[in-house]
Amino acid sequence: MRTHYDNLKVSRDAPVEVIQAAYRTLAKKYHPDVNKNNPEAVRIMQIINASYDVLIDPIKRKEHDRWVIKETWRERAEATLARNSETNTNVQAPVETTTVRKPKSLMTMMGIIFFPLFSILRSIAGLCVIGFIAYAIINNMNEGGSSSNKTAAVNNTSPLKPERLTNNNGICDSSVQQHQWPTIPTVLSEKDRRSGLSSLRLDNTQNNEGLRVRLTLDNAYIKTDFVREVFVPAGSQITLEQVPSGIYRVKTQNIKNGCAQISEPINMIERKTSTGTEYSDNSLTFYPVANGNTHFLSLSASQF
Repeated sequence: MRTHYDNLKVSRDAPVEVIQAAYRTLAKKYHPDVNKNNPEAVRIMQIINASYDVLIDPIKRKEHDRWVIKETWRERAEATLARNSETNTNVQAPVETTTVRKPKSLMTMMGIIFFPLFSILRSIAGLCVIGFIAYAIINNMNEGGSSSNKTAAVNNTSPLKPERLTNNNGICDSSVQQHQWPTIPTVLSEKDRRSGLSSLRLDNTQNNEGLRVRLTLDNAYIKTDFVREVFVPAGSQITLEQVPSGIYRVKTQNIKNGCAQISEPINMIERKTSTGTEYSDNSLTFYPVANGNTHFLSLSASQF
C-alpha cells in the first residue's frame, strides 16, 4: 500500500510547513524543465502534485488518513485469514496402522466433528476483533475534532496559547474584548503597495476563537510597523494576495483573552526562471491545540 505521505516522503503526522518544504524539494528535483532527458519526469511530477493537493487540504487529508487506516486493517485481516488457512491445511488426518478397524471412542468422534468447527469459529472471532478495533479507531477520528473543541470550551483556554505561558498578567491585553469585531474575514489595514506575486492563506477553520492577525517583516521591531492587518473569525480563512518577496512573520492576538503569539519566519520568494517567474503560495493553519502543528512563540501584548 502506497500513500500520499510516501510520495512526498513525509511522516503521517507531518505539519503543513514540512509538507510544503518536501513538495518544493521534490518539485525542484523532478520538474520536467530540469529533467528533459528523463521521460518519467512528467509522470513523477503529476504524482507529486496530486499528493500535495491532498495533503495541503485539511478535508482531503482527513479522508486520506481514514483510507490509510482502513487499508492497513484490511491487509492485516487478509494476513490473519491466510495464516489460519495454512494452519488448517497442515493438520494431517490420522493414519490407520492395522487392517482391523477398531470402533472409535466417543472423544475421538467429538474431535472429528468439533475440530473443523472450532477452526472456523476461531477465524470468525479473529475477524470480529479486527473489525471492532478498526471501527473504534475510525470512529475516534470522526469525533476527535469535536471533542477537542468541547474540551477547549470547558477549560476556557486560548487555542494558540503555549502551555509554558502560566501567568497572563502584563502579557495579555484584555481590552480587545471591548472591541466590536467583524463577523466575516476582513482586511483592517494595508500598508504595503501590493506589488508582489506571492500569497499567504491564513486558515482559521480548525480554530474556535477569532484572531486578529498582523503580517510583519522579520526585521520589524516596532509593533506599529506591520505590512497588513486582518481579522479572521473562528472557522473561516482569508488569503493575503500580491505580497512582495521578503522574510515575514505572522503575529496573532486572540480576541477572547488578548494573548498574542508570533510565528517562525516565512520566506516569500519571487525570482525569474527560464520559463517565467517563480513565486510563493504559502498557507498557515491555526490549530486549537497548545504547541500544535503550527509553531508559534508567546508574544507580549506590548509587542503585538
